[in-house]
Amino acid sequence: MVFIHGAGGNNLLWNRTLRYLSGESTAMAVNLPGHPAGAITCTTVGEYVESIHQFIAEGGLRSPSVCGHSMGGAIALTLAILHPEDVGGLILVSTGAKLGVDKNLIASLSDNPMRAIESMITPWSFSSIDLGMGREARTALSVSNLPVFLNDYLACQGFDVRNEIGSIRARTLVVCGDKDRMTPPKWSHYLKANIPQSELYFVKDSGHMIPLEKPEPLARIIQGFLAGL
Repeated sequence: MVFIHGAGGNNLLWNRTLRYLSGESTAMAVNLPGHPAGAITCTTVGEYVESIHQFIAEGGLRSPSVCGHSMGGAIALTLAILHPEDVGGLILVSTGAKLGVDKNLIASLSDNPMRAIESMITPWSFSSIDLGMGREARTALSVSNLPVFLNDYLACQGFDVRNEIGSIRARTLVVCGDKDRMTPPKWSHYLKANIPQSELYFVKDSGHMIPLEKPEPLARIIQGFLAGL
């Protein structure tokens, strides 16, 4: 499996979920270019897709299952459309076929990205959050490369594959938190209605950051899906 994090994140997003997965296969949680540090070389979802396509090709991976969260879900969706041979199974967590971004968030990221992270992104991302969860959430963000946040949210703002998702042939799992404010449940209902071989699950009492907030239920859902492939 290949796990892809979301906007402004890094691969530590998946640590808690991976602890609850078992089996003979290998799980690889990747860092997108520029995450958590380094040059920003990808400015669109499509460019991130090509970086994942290259990773799969260079690693000699044969049609892995691909799991993406939020912007990572947008990347996984586009990968399944443009490079169907790369995707043996598709898992979409807290994402949509179009990712609208609040204009106030874009403005705040342009002006003061750390304040935007602390006062908007983090509170909006959880159903409930305490100090411990806040600290863990911080480690899963690329705060050492703050410009990447605006870059990624602008990439999300330009993302829209609503006219293409009907062509996806990979079996698809869609997962959403029932209290998700960032990518609301109606977006997941849309994915289920328009991707031919798809199934939809909602995680109770979870916001946008399901891999951190509800890792065990998420892992159980993923494990069941993989067993059926």
